[in-house]
Amino acid sequence: MVKKMDLPLISVVMTVHNSEDYLLESVNSVLNQSYRNLQFIIVDDGSTDSTPQLLNKITDKRVEIYTLSENRHISYATNYGFSKVNGKYLAIMDSDDVWNDNKLEIQLNYLKEHPEHKGCFTWVDLIDQDGKLVNEELSQLKELLSANTEDQKYWLRFFFFHGNRLPNPSSMVEAETISSIGGHNLFYIQATDMEWWVRFTQKYTFGVIEEPLMKCRRILNDDKNVSSYSETHDTRFYNEQMHIRYHFFDHMEDELFIHTFKDFFINQNASTPQELSCEKAFLICRSFNQSTAYSALGLLKIEGLLNNPETAALLKEKYNFSTIEVGKYTGTHLYNDPYLQGCQAEYDSLKSSINLCRLHINKLDGEINHQNQEIKKLNMALVEKENVILSLTQQSKELEKSNFDLLNTLNMIENSTSWKITSPFRKLKAKFRDSNNK
Repeated sequence: MVKKMDLPLISVVMTVHNSEDYLLESVNSVLNQSYRNLQFIIVDDGSTDSTPQLLNKITDKRVEIYTLSENRHISYATNYGFSKVNGKYLAIMDSDDVWNDNKLEIQLNYLKEHPEHKGCFTWVDLIDQDGKLVNEELSQLKELLSANTEDQKYWLRFFFFHGNRLPNPSSMVEAETISSIGGHNLFYIQATDMEWWVRFTQKYTFGVIEEPLMKCRRILNDDKNVSSYSETHDTRFYNEQMHIRYHFFDHMEDELFIHTFKDFFINQNASTPQELSCEKAFLICRSFNQSTAYSALGLLKIEGLLNNPETAALLKEKYNFSTIEVGKYTGTHLYNDPYLQGCQAEYDSLKSSINLCRLHINKLDGEINHQNQEIKKLNMALVEKENVILSLTQQSKELEKSNFDLLNTLNMIENSTSWKITSPFRKLKAKFRDSNNK
């Protein structure tokens, strides 16, 4: 437990935009933290749904609500929240995720026990739009976000070659790091947190608490959720990661660059600023993640080197690289050239056809469901008639049995001795009845 004499203020920054569906659940998971000394900064980024009304219902004095007059997007809103931070520590929260009650307390204790780190993350559980746990359904993402505590080299390499695997809303850092790192880059939307963590990792290290302390929501095909899946989001994320790579080494110290990436140098003895510039350019040209394509942005670095006589000579001498080798790069599909545009047009046409087929299939499914309902009704009516027939058949059998029993009884009476003895009297009675009737 955290000692009462050592309760530093933790600032929590949450940006919201049209977040009415899950807002209060997320807010309450922050306010219900076992660690109580909080400054909860909520920045409403120009919401047009019922988000402002929901925020007005919050009465907790630890909450500070700031409203932007128009939607400026997540990077701007986050920076605005950063400008209001007063705490010793900073934690980020998304408006559709849920924290476990003890998340901040565990993270605070971790940072106190590991002063070598300036921040920490936690593992996460994954939930869908209904709050259902989907760790098994999204097992690859679950595994990706279950990182371990690694050194600076590992993380810089992972960011550069593969992208991001850090769940931003699980993070907590020392707030003073903002002054040295700066805020979020306003160019980025999808990868704004990754770009910030790249800069953080070039200066500091962080740990990972290998325990799920929050629930990250993943919603398919929903543009309101920046982390949701769609072609637009995935494309934007890839493009933004390309820009992150382009600027990856802009402010990296040469010593850190050599320590981290020397294994990938073409010239293993590269050490001068000019040689390192060549190595950086070739690294940026390398394919990213599972892609086999060259990076077009890397060629911009190569262009600058070739147009500098000193580095052009260096490229030729130590890398055997000149304009001829550039042609091997520029002969590939680096940009959205006419050929790729034609392929894209075919893809869009096929996609449109598939969508039309899906609409037709949905229509047929509706008709089939209607026919199945009609068949179900007919089957129910048939069952009712079969039950009526079965009941009548049973009644008929019971009547046949009663008739059979009566015939047997009558036959027994007619063959009995008493019936035969009383026969003359019955005949006399019949004659008497007939005479009276006359």
